[in-house]
Amino acid sequence: MGSWKRQLHLWHRWLGIALGLLVLLWFGSGIVMMYVPYPSLTAQERMAWLPPIDARQVRVDAGAAWHAATWPDNARPDNAAAMPDEVRLTMVAGRPAYHFKRDGLWLSVWADSGQPLRVTPALAMDSARIAAPGAHAMTAELIDIDQWSFGSLQAHRPLYRVRADDAAGSVLYISSRSGELVRDTTRGERAWNWTGSVIHWIYFTPLRTHGQPWRQVVMWTSGAALLLAMLGMVLGIQRLRLRRRYAGGRRSPYRGWQAWHHWLGLGAGTLMMTWLFSGWLSVTPFDWLASPGVTARDRLAFAGGALSRDDLAIDVAGIVARHPGVLELEWRRVDGQLYLSALERAQRRLLDARTGAPALPGDAQVLRAVRALRPGVAVTVDLMTSEDSYHYSHHNRAVLPVLRARFAQADEATFYIDPAQGELAGYADYRSKWNRWLFNGLHQLDFAALLRVRPVWDGMVMVLCLLGGAATLAGVILGWRRISR
Repeated sequence: MGSWKRQLHLWHRWLGIALGLLVLLWFGSGIVMMYVPYPSLTAQERMAWLPPIDARQVRVDAGAAWHAATWPDNARPDNAAAMPDEVRLTMVAGRPAYHFKRDGLWLSVWADSGQPLRVTPALAMDSARIAAPGAHAMTAELIDIDQWSFGSLQAHRPLYRVRADDAAGSVLYISSRSGELVRDTTRGERAWNWTGSVIHWIYFTPLRTHGQPWRQVVMWTSGAALLLAMLGMVLGIQRLRLRRRYAGGRRSPYRGWQAWHHWLGLGAGTLMMTWLFSGWLSVTPFDWLASPGVTARDRLAFAGGALSRDDLAIDVAGIVARHPGVLELEWRRVDGQLYLSALERAQRRLLDARTGAPALPGDAQVLRAVRALRPGVAVTVDLMTSEDSYHYSHHNRAVLPVLRARFAQADEATFYIDPAQGELAGYADYRSKWNRWLFNGLHQLDFAALLRVRPVWDGMVMVLCLLGGAATLAGVILGWRRISR
């Protein structure tokens, strides 16, 4: 074997010894993640658990509550006249409360007394009981982060972790800022995640707590694993003989586990390279294909400006009284006009903020809001009643119908607007479009709607994971034999 071939062989061998078991676990954990995702509080769970707002207890308007909000010294807005970015009204532990978000931080004030809401262990346990009604005993402790609270909970930290003695073994996370349930987990969900998301994303708390080091580990391990697969394919093809065969007419020089690894590697090699490459892209290496998504500036432009004092002074108690089943009210502006987004047990709909009657933004109003997203830039707007390549259902159901607004810019900025809810429902630009095909397409095999239909998608992904896992297992066995000599 030539020197360069020998070097490729050695690199493949020792990379395989170092990373083979991890790659094998990636294939197995990928199957688990198809059915048990990382813990989250789903919209359906939240709709099922939130109690209806009691209009009789709402005695303070949002403006007075905002004025009474108590800010931590290190988070106080520079502008004393600043208004909240978001406002919501829900029930917390049997009492109505306003929740205000400003500069990425949530603050809450009781809507019955106008006093700042202070979350105690007792209140956290009372709030958690909606998700664990069968629990006889609970304990609460204040934490910043743990194994099951990574992700989009930064605005609520620190969190109260509430352990319940119910049959499901629930561990519930309550915001220390709003008193709301923000994440739920069960014993079975946590157990399966140790074999799923934790392994697949290398989500071990001591590492994942540090964002950039974790990102670098994922990027370089998946990059090295990609190199391992590429070297294996080069060597596998180089050792294959279709015409001048080896002794006995064999096309491969190997026997036993080496032959299994050779043939399975050739069969699954392209798949393994595309999956490892797309997995490498998942952490946007070197910020390649990083897309801003829908930004706070976009939402503000679509809203037609920040909330005003008049917006917070509306008679919300009267509106709740007209809709006794409402679970949550959210203040929402479109082109400067205020609406209330009302969450009910089965749906969410817009209400006129002055009268409380169901309302929808007018076509001209939505078009003005769309044009405000990119002032002075030509835009093409069309109504989508079916999915396209960048707004589609996979694990979650895509909102339809939506307006698609495509701006004539170099970045190909495209917004998807839900006219029934008066909100931006999605975004795509040329970076995210590339990422859609190179990551979602290659890693999740969602190239076309037909392939995403379940159980067709499940069967296809599982077979391919098993094929890649078998090729990797043969390599792990060979590596173990090598180092055991």
